Amino acid sequence: MNDSVLHVTLTKMCELHAIDIPRSGELAEHFQLAFPSASYDEEAGEWRMVWKKGTYAESNARLEAFFSERGLAFSHVNKC
Repeated sequence: MNDSVLHVTLTKMCELHAIDIPRSGELAEHFQLAFPSASYDEEAGEWRMVWKKGTYAESNARLEAFFSERGLAFSHVNKC
């Protein structure tokens, strides 16, 4: 992957999750395919996804696997 992203911050804001990857490029394309419910929030400058309470662990695991498979480091921020 030729995107210059090396670290991704995953922010949990209760049911809203934010993912700080670029709006476009190869990583964004793969992300959209893997997480079709995600949309880019132009004002916030990040991808956003809504997840229901009770699915956070599974959702985080999917995100972590997605970024790990691409050799990217990630961290979690909990603002809930």
